[in-house]
Amino acid sequence: MRVLLDEQLSPELARQLQRRGHDVVSVAEEGLRGREDAAVLTWAAIQQRVVAINNIHDFRPLHAEYLSAGLTHYGIILIASTKFSLRLDALGKVVTALDQLLASHPGLADLLGREIFL
Repeated sequence: MRVLLDEQLSPELARQLQRRGHDVVSVAEEGLRGREDAAVLTWAAIQQRVVAINNIHDFRPLHAEYLSAGLTHYGIILIASTKFSLRLDALGKVVTALDQLLASHPGLADLLGREIFL
């Protein structure tokens, strides 16, 4: 599975997951910072990447719009800040959880058209 981290998630999270062998890039690395959420999801779909986000309130409606329009994206991983701290000094828990999710869903289309809460 290939992943794009939205801008609320630190690029450090991408680096740590890359060190564990995962294909993860950040919005900042790809020049997408400041783009509308719909544009980020469209870019990810074209690049065959799952989007990992913390912006649940905006991406859940986008997921519903994709479904109702018959469009497909490669998945959305919803990371709740009530469950995971996104502070740089506390990324270990979210890194471990994402590592386990990615290891258990290695296929490109494993989350095709789905959203999943981490």
